[in-house]
Formats: sequence, C-alpha cells, structure tokens
Amino acid sequence: MKYGKEYHPAWCHVVADKWSSAPRGLLVTLLADVGTRARCQECDRSLKTATEPLAKEHARHPRPTRQPDRVIPLRVVGLSHGILFLAAGPKYQELLKQAAVEPATPLLVDGRRHGMLLRVDASRQEPLLVIQMDPRAKFRNGAYQVRLRLPLRRSATKPYAVDVIEPAARARHAALHPPVVDDLES
Repeated sequence: MKYGKEYHPAWCHVVADKWSSAPRGLLVTLLADVGTRARCQECDRSLKTATEPLAKEHARHPRPTRQPDRVIPLRVVGLSHGILFLAAGPKYQELLKQAAVEPATPLLVDGRRHGMLLRVDASRQEPLLVIQMDPRAKFRNGAYQVRLRLPLRRSATKPYAVDVIEPAARARHAALHPPVVDDLES
C-alpha cells in the first residue's frame, strides 16, 4: 500500500482486498525503499508454506553432477539434396548412439547457423548424424565435431543430448584464442 505501517512481500488477503477496491492504492517498490515498515505476518505465513515443500523436494533429490563437455569428432560421409551426413569413428559410435536430438540443434560455422540436426540415425552399423543444410550456406568439406551435454529434463530418455555441431578446426581455434576479434571474418 502507498500508506501504512506494514509492507507486503507476497499476495495476501489485504493486498487482494486493496486490489479489488482501489488498485491505484498499491505501490510496487524496491525492498530498500520500504523504510521503517514492518513485514505483514500473513504474507510471511503464506511465503513460508509455499517454500517448505520446495525445500523438502530439493533435499530429497540430489543435484546431478555437472559432467564436462563431451566432444565427438565427425567426418563427412556425404551430401545430397541439402542433407549432410556425418559419421563418428569406431571409438565414438556407442557414445553417439546414446545421444538424443532435441529441437533446433544447430550446425554452426563461424557463429552462423548453416543447418539443423534432424536425427541421429543409430539403426545403421555406423551411426550417422543427418543434418538439413541451409540453402544459402556454402558447404564446408572437412572435419566436424559434436558437443554433447546433459539432456533437458523433459527429454531425458538418453544420457546425453547433442548441444551443437561445429567445424573441428574452428572449435580448436576458439579454444586457443578467445573470441575477442574474429580474424576469419575480414
């Protein structure tokens, strides 16, 4: 409220009554600007009951440990009608079969989207990444790599998800030289 001895950090019946009768009387401000007002006891109770189940839920489920980025080197197998096929070496084929594809996974070249990952074709003896190329992008023949990450919670059917596909030489260059100035653009 604009005037009063209490401030309300949450929605309570006092705020609801004021909202229904005279909403212009409500003032949203920074906590630092509250001054000498005391906290509303009703708001404290509602905040406490709302956060207790969340705290218990977090304590019950331990956080997964963050795994380092997994990188799989890839080679070009073919390009036909705007579809690029990339394959991993024998050492990485099982890891690639464990990777899920999430929507809008990009193929990035020099920071620009050159294509989108359609699927990981794991039905073959040699699993392939199938990528729809952007028709405006020039095809770059050479080594590529795929970065894996933990999957999103809603699609966690496999232990990894494809984060990004990028040219291997560019990725090594970016790791050695932070992207302050892009010397390949000019």
